[in-house]
Amino acid sequence: MKYLLTALSIIILLSNVSCGRGCVEAQYNFRMQEVFYPEKDSISLGDTVFMESSHSTSFTDSLTNKLIDFSGSDIGGSLELLRLPDTSATVVGGMNDFNILILNGTAIGNDYIPEQNKQLLFQESNNNYVLKLGFIAKQKGVYLVALGNSMGIIKKKGGCEKANILLTNANTDNHLFFYENWLHSNLISEYEKTHIYCFKVK
Repeated sequence: MKYLLTALSIIILLSNVSCGRGCVEAQYNFRMQEVFYPEKDSISLGDTVFMESSHSTSFTDSLTNKLIDFSGSDIGGSLELLRLPDTSATVVGGMNDFNILILNGTAIGNDYIPEQNKQLLFQESNNNYVLKLGFIAKQKGVYLVALGNSMGIIKKKGGCEKANILLTNANTDNHLFFYENWLHSNLISEYEKTHIYCFKVK
């Protein structure tokens, strides 16, 4: 069942432009969180689940504890939306089971598997990076959503500075029992515990 991690751990490389000769790259490690609401394990057809993430354009580097201004950069994430079938061991893409509203942010294409993956950029506004989506349910089923980490982001102002960004789920209850029931196991990875949010459309 760990094949699911292939989909969930896809990283978005928004820029792979190398620095000029003689430039020493600075590497930072930042953290961001997203939250889903309303925090219900089940919703009805036509209901909307929102996902929102917001962070100041200044981040605390987890290695040095220094505050770093990382404004003017293309920060994004790879959104995975999967349906967990009742009778199959194989997950299927769930993008087409929802009308997806991008309220803050931008879809940038280059989707790995379009029916289950969407590449997104945060919107920079008022010294914050913001991403807000609405998922309007149009099909019944059990669904798993995850926003992947953002790796190798180059700071647009400042040359060679790069950052890896850990994007984790901040919900009190992310309803992982749906995923554990599908796996027939509660032995899931730390990545899955911190990145997955599940809910049922009934």
